[in-house]
Amino acid sequence: MPRNAKEEKTENGDKSIMTSSLTEEKVICFDEDDEDIQDPHHDGLVTTLYVANHFIRRILIDGGSSVNIIQHEVLKRMGIPYSEIISKSSVLVGFSGEVKSTVGEIKLPMYIEGVNSIQKFCVIDSLSCYNIILGRPWIHDMKAVPSTYHQCVKLPTPWGVVKINSDQQEAKDCYTSLMKASVKTRQA
Repeated sequence: MPRNAKEEKTENGDKSIMTSSLTEEKVICFDEDDEDIQDPHHDGLVTTLYVANHFIRRILIDGGSSVNIIQHEVLKRMGIPYSEIISKSSVLVGFSGEVKSTVGEIKLPMYIEGVNSIQKFCVIDSLSCYNIILGRPWIHDMKAVPSTYHQCVKLPTPWGVVKINSDQQEAKDCYTSLMKASVKTRQA
């Protein structure tokens, strides 16, 4: 039985399941969302979102990341002073085992199609092709459903399901710059 359903007995004693109208389910599906994507592809979800009153490009939505990450350089370009960063160093371990220490943490407002949220970010002081990485904390907080295959993220709002499209060309550019940086590192 769905968690928002309740069971009632009819006059003749039969049981029926009624869905509560107060907790209306929002259905998220990707039936026809692959029409505009360049296929075949292996692109990540890279998009532009409104963060702290700025449109930020090259945001990677990554279900494999256990934290949200923002580059210190991005905060500088946004005009957010270093004093806003809560000094709390953490160690982040990447997929390949590389270790990065954070500069601190910061909470920033995000706005997506009428939905405001405050997200905590680990601040890193190293260059990356991504300005922000939105990990599982953001995905779970927003109840977002990302699909790399469909190159979009969908999230429920009080007004219905919102679709955030990925920019495939931006994703390809990020991947290319990562590969170039990797080759330079190996050659050094």
